[in-house]
Amino acid sequence: MKVIHWNISKKNQPLSGVKRYEDELYQKFHDLYPSDDLKRVQRSDNLIFGSTFLSWIYRYTQNDADIVHATFQTIAPVAYYRRPKKFIITVLDLTPIIYPETQTDISTKIQWKLTPRALKFPDHIITISEFTKNELIRLWDFEEKNIDVVYLGVDHSRYFPMDKVSCKGKFGLNPDEKYILVVASNLPHKRMDITKNVFDQVKQEFPDIKLLKVGYGDTLQGKGIINLGWVKEEDMPFLYNAADIFLHTAEYEGFGLPVLEAMACGVPVVVSKCASLPEIVGDCGELIDLSVSDYLENFVNAIVRTLKEGSTKDGLERVKLFTWEKTARETYRLYKEVMKQN
Repeated sequence: MKVIHWNISKKNQPLSGVKRYEDELYQKFHDLYPSDDLKRVQRSDNLIFGSTFLSWIYRYTQNDADIVHATFQTIAPVAYYRRPKKFIITVLDLTPIIYPETQTDISTKIQWKLTPRALKFPDHIITISEFTKNELIRLWDFEEKNIDVVYLGVDHSRYFPMDKVSCKGKFGLNPDEKYILVVASNLPHKRMDITKNVFDQVKQEFPDIKLLKVGYGDTLQGKGIINLGWVKEEDMPFLYNAADIFLHTAEYEGFGLPVLEAMACGVPVVVSKCASLPEIVGDCGELIDLSVSDYLENFVNAIVRTLKEGSTKDGLERVKLFTWEKTARETYRLYKEVMKQN
């Protein structure tokens, strides 16, 4: 079987959730199915020729592949003028549809304007959560039979529990102090307003507690907040292990990979009971309902209780359900099924 992955990422760009998915899927396919012919097309690192629109025209070629798998939803418009024999698309996230204010430039706006109709072209759609699958059905009346959920994974050889004191020392953190970790941008759906309010209230109980803010160069201002900026991928397992609590207040997520990585490191998680997050956490973390009036108090109580008493909700067994090998195997199974379709 000859397969081509059309990736949205560039070869040398900083690692993101999307790039991690594309890199891991490609590598695991080579590891698991070496007899199959799998290639990938990534965007050029050149600022001009690596643009989305020029990539649509010049980069995303079929090369007589049996299956073309576009690994990000905004590659779908290529199908307006180039139709692969068999076409699969992964829809990771629909945030720009629900929160159009996140579309910050004309290129992004055009891509998302063309994407919904283009998502009707594939032979099959992969989503990374039941939530996103249901969103496709709700927003555009997609047929459920044409959508399969394939969860993302975590690299358990890198993300696992380590000694907390030594991990704190790696970042110059006081081993005697408590730290809440947040890994998120400041985009509206990430609800950094909730994060800030919750942290301010937790400080009333733990005056010396600190909040570590990581992600996309966005900062959060306030006493006791440490903005770490962009942290290298190889350092993230140590940072998760340095934290005493992982906090995630988003109200909309396609998946929530940092939550999974925190759980894999044995860190107690306190997250919103929203979107895809309950699918990841299950009953192995504190899920806070944002639809109730006292949700801020519930966040604070969950964090304070965990800091005082420790967590009895161990997620280490649950995260074993999420591996990149499983992601690759389930994707490969769908390739085989699509190949059988007329």
